[in-house]
Amino acid sequence: MAETDETVLTQGTELFFVDTITTPGTPRLVKLNCPTGITGMGGGAPSQISTTCLGNKVGETSKPGLNQVASLSVPYNFKPTRISHRLLTKMQESKQVFHWMACLSDGVDPPELEADGTLTAPEGRTSIEFDAYVATNTLDIATNEIVRGTASLTQQAEGQVFHWNGGAVNNADLVPPPGP
Repeated sequence: MAETDETVLTQGTELFFVDTITTPGTPRLVKLNCPTGITGMGGGAPSQISTTCLGNKVGETSKPGLNQVASLSVPYNFKPTRISHRLLTKMQESKQVFHWMACLSDGVDPPELEADGTLTAPEGRTSIEFDAYVATNTLDIATNEIVRGTASLTQQAEGQVFHWNGGAVNNADLVPPPGP
């Protein structure tokens, strides 16, 4: 089997969020129209708590602290008639944290929205679930180009969950222990 046989294409990846602004009390699942990328998935690094003593002469020492928030960038092709693009501006103005799910191309089913606003990841599709607020939503307008938007999301340090596609785990990366 070639190394690339287990990779996941970006084509077909979708980004969903739970809209709690338009109809308060009745959350709606929204798919962001025409994103062209998602940069920064994976969460923030832990802060560093210094454990360096005055007697240290070679270098500093530290322990990991709390995870920091992470910045995600979501560029998209702007379409002013699309509700998902209009909602990004309202979400920024609200300064609220929203629930998001990125679903990769190894499946096609969307997540399910429960009555209480929680998302259930689709079976057989790798998905990353997280909470974030829209820090900025900007438009870029240039000569001989379409109008492009970029939503900058601030991902909360807690709550990120990976839902792995249900296939068997390939243990080929494990190095066997030395023999007798």
